[in-house]
Amino acid sequence: MLTDLDESLHHQAPLTFDHVNTTDHRFYDRQLMGGFRPDGEAAFLAGITYFKNMNVAEGFMMVQARSAKQYNVRFTKQLRPLTESRAQLGPLSLTVVEPFKELRFVLEAGVDYPLAMDITYRAVLPARLEHPHNDRMDGRLHTDYLRYNQLAKISGWIEVEGERFDAADWFGWRDHSWGVRPGVGGFEPQTGTAVGGGVASASRTGGKGLFLVHAGFFNGTQGGSIQLIEAGDGKRIYTEGAVCGADGEEIAVTSITHDVVFKPGTRVFDTMGLDLGLANGETWTLRAKSVGRPWVYRGGGFDSGFNDGKGQGVYRSKELMIETEVYDISDPELIGFPDGTRGKTKHREQMAVCEINGVTGSAYMPMFVIGDLVQLKGQK
Repeated sequence: MLTDLDESLHHQAPLTFDHVNTTDHRFYDRQLMGGFRPDGEAAFLAGITYFKNMNVAEGFMMVQARSAKQYNVRFTKQLRPLTESRAQLGPLSLTVVEPFKELRFVLEAGVDYPLAMDITYRAVLPARLEHPHNDRMDGRLHTDYLRYNQLAKISGWIEVEGERFDAADWFGWRDHSWGVRPGVGGFEPQTGTAVGGGVASASRTGGKGLFLVHAGFFNGTQGGSIQLIEAGDGKRIYTEGAVCGADGEEIAVTSITHDVVFKPGTRVFDTMGLDLGLANGETWTLRAKSVGRPWVYRGGGFDSGFNDGKGQGVYRSKELMIETEVYDISDPELIGFPDGTRGKTKHREQMAVCEINGVTGSAYMPMFVIGDLVQLKGQK
């Protein structure tokens, strides 16, 4: 069917824009945005995803309050017919006010969930396209996607159970990724090699454990983003990133070394040091300390989220379906679920205060640790 996007001259295949040029059921297209107060005691994370080959639209908003509770609301419905060029799923909408400069994410208040927001995102650095993510295992392509990320200042407000948190110059980040990733669409072929579940990138190590750091950071004049992926045997699989100084010039990151200290008895980092070697021969130092609590991504449908346990991209309803719950996150690692059980999830991402070359700033620092890793020998 035709949509507004088909008026453009940007087609990439002999298809209308409501189709993709692959039959892989796992194809997704996601906008994800988050932000937090500098102390981490109020924060939000929201996203909208289209799974075009599953005919599914999904969205979510999560809010953390005072390192005690994480409030989750998830939406899903049939994707087609696509009638709008902006991303919208019931009361949740994302409007691109000015591409790569200003976006607005809104969740209208409702009687079925305790959250609402009206957030404006204004970029502080240019959007940066990451190196392609592409991997095979046991003869099968399991990962083939692109992503760009961007940092911003956040203004507006979030609301939870009637309490409003006003945002003024909060640190914010976003990413937009699209392509094929493991673990979506309700079915993942098993081809012989067992991998750690919960995090799509775990498939990239061939079952040898995973250590991943993906950091975005800004101190007012200096900032950037980096990513590294290592297998449990210490082999570096992926290194990429770039930084910008006060002159706005982007410089590629060519090497990354890390020093991680975990909260006692956990795999949640307390402090992290990163030394970044740059293409111009300089070295930047990043020293970060986590604040708030790591996001429990299961609340947004990741990591087998949704009440049926089937995770993202599964067709569930023609009309809008809503799920909501509250997690106890008072412990740094153990999560209190609504049924009274406690446990861990693998897909968790952390907020941090940081120093970039000695100047104070903020950072978003996802870090995943799966399996036994030689890099972290002697640590929990």
